[in-house]
Amino acid sequence: MGNVLDYVRREFRGFAELPFGDVDSLVLSELSYMRLTDLVPTFGEAKSVATVSIRELLRAESYDEMFVSNSSDMNDYRLALLHAVCESPRFRALRVGEYAERLSERDQQQFAAMTFDVGCGSPDLLYIAFRGTDGTLVGWKEDFNMAVRCPVPSQESAYRYVDSILDRSEGFLSSEGSPAIMLGGHSKGGNMAVYAAMQVAHDDIEAAGERARRLGLLPALDGPVPGRNVRIARIFSHDGPGLPELMVRGQAYRTVESRIRKTVPESSVVGMLLQSNAKVIVVKADAVGIMQHMGNSWQVAENGDFERENELTVTAQLIKRTLDDWLDTVGQKQRERAIDQIYEIFAAAGYGNIADLMANWTDSLPKIVAAARGTDRETRELIKAVVKAIPASAARAVREG
Repeated sequence: MGNVLDYVRREFRGFAELPFGDVDSLVLSELSYMRLTDLVPTFGEAKSVATVSIRELLRAESYDEMFVSNSSDMNDYRLALLHAVCESPRFRALRVGEYAERLSERDQQQFAAMTFDVGCGSPDLLYIAFRGTDGTLVGWKEDFNMAVRCPVPSQESAYRYVDSILDRSEGFLSSEGSPAIMLGGHSKGGNMAVYAAMQVAHDDIEAAGERARRLGLLPALDGPVPGRNVRIARIFSHDGPGLPELMVRGQAYRTVESRIRKTVPESSVVGMLLQSNAKVIVVKADAVGIMQHMGNSWQVAENGDFERENELTVTAQLIKRTLDDWLDTVGQKQRERAIDQIYEIFAAAGYGNIADLMANWTDSLPKIVAAARGTDRETRELIKAVVKAIPASAARAVREG
């Protein structure tokens, strides 16, 4: 047993022998945290999907630009993962391109995506990876916003990205020669993958309904929906939050639901937010508390699949109930006000990203506590739940404070 990096280093079987699965998806989702501006083809510039060999990223002079997670451990891990992928007989034929990135404090958006040509069939398989929250407070604010509104800017960007890749990878004159497409991501990236697939299905449902109306028929309310959504083979969400209940109950979500592969660590907090009818696979992880959210702690068995647990930890289940109760008992306007307050409370610590805030917890905690005193009781209870999810060392600081 080892982590994802160990898996890439030891798994020599090709995709024909061991089909693309959950662990492979997490590998590519982790690589989506690389900054690839000016290193690979930019999204939308070519008439078809443009990629380069992933081995072209092995340029030492570019590493400082590529790995900027504000955590030296995560930067080292992802650089090692890139090296392992380029050396691996399973992965070294990968191609990557169509890079898109946007960070806007004004729009409260943090978005990035890239497309991998996995090259394991004829026609080839394309995997679209959406980057998760990058550690900036802006990125986390957009995560919080998902609890009160849908879509947020990154969800819409993800849909437009997939829409473009589907169009530009269409086979000549028919879809029979078109590559299958998989979508995936870690954290917020997993949520964006599900939302984008759902919106493609929504377009197909609208088109089918219009055809039925022209023929004087009633539109089908369930069952398979023909159209571009059929090309989306699977959707991977690695500890990604869900969607509002109204969307999860809709026909568009039901159309893609059976294709969703949702994996969460045993101490999951982020991945259990909001609603998801997809079956949840609980993965064994060797980190503590919310730090299990990071994919480098997820454990992989010798058979190439994740090491599984039967259920979430007791603490994770308690936090989920607290967050669910809060979402169920407060109105929309109060939710929005609380989300803005929580963001302002954590921003009051004076750190622009979560890594610095955590590294300086003894300095930031008193500022957070002081800022929280002015909120209502429900918001304070929610903040307590968030703080409970912080690693053991920070939790001790909370108790001592």
